[in-house]
Amino acid sequence: MPVRDTRLWVDDSGPRDAPVLVYMHGGPGVGALEFETYMKPALADRVRLISIDQRGVLRSDPIAKDAKISVADLVADFEAVRAALGIARWQVLGHSFGGMLAMHYALAHPDRVSRLSLENPAYDAAASGHWVAAATAQALNGASPEAAVAADRLADRATVVDPTFFDKLGPAMAALGDRRQDLYVVQAKHRDMFSRLATTSGLPDARWEQGQIPGLALLKSPDFYTPMIPRVQGLKMPILYVRGSGDHTTSPEEIAALLAAGARMETVANAGHFIHVEEPAELADLLAS
Repeated sequence: MPVRDTRLWVDDSGPRDAPVLVYMHGGPGVGALEFETYMKPALADRVRLISIDQRGVLRSDPIAKDAKISVADLVADFEAVRAALGIARWQVLGHSFGGMLAMHYALAHPDRVSRLSLENPAYDAAASGHWVAAATAQALNGASPEAAVAADRLADRATVVDPTFFDKLGPAMAALGDRRQDLYVVQAKHRDMFSRLATTSGLPDARWEQGQIPGLALLKSPDFYTPMIPRVQGLKMPILYVRGSGDHTTSPEEIAALLAAGARMETVANAGHFIHVEEPAELADLLAS
């Protein structure tokens, strides 16, 4: 679908007269395919579901290696899609980094949001970054002391979260090896969800790899680091926060701010960061309620 200066993958399914739900994926740069795979059957006939591969990601057109992308660019893309589809208002669901994007969108276009729904959001880069680093340090304890020390330093609230923060966190997380998935997935059968999707999707490797370019560009964008916890009180629409019992991404500070703003919190047992993969039926019930 032509959107501003590029083309985006837009999957539009479900009854035309049903309430509209738009999904904003995480990463940044992961794509919406795993959400579509698990949630379209669970939400069938209950909502009109719009899922979008963000600018430069997966099935959307690739972008130049030196392209600059901001969170504001993605907000503008989603608003352009809404207008093009003639949708007056929609429930906005953000997962992980998509939670940050969803919050930016809700603050910029409050009249277009019927409900802000957040699935394990990483909406404040500093708070979430420190929390993920702390979880990484704990997981590394006794396994890789040097990497554990590096992660522990990043977890210190005095450490500035900027593009260099993620450059340092990456190697620490890589030291976990196969255990890295323990930070994100509770159910063992889903540990290989992305490799299985890559095999069955029919998409070439280049498509899966191209999301790294917009992902890295967003990590360099100043608005990725805008403190969002102070802005939560500015959200005047209903807020649903869905937490996986085994999630390590949303920090206590982010949770407290959501609850103080009147968010309804629902915890899904036996699920980690990807509730929509591990417990899609339960998430669908919450989103369609």
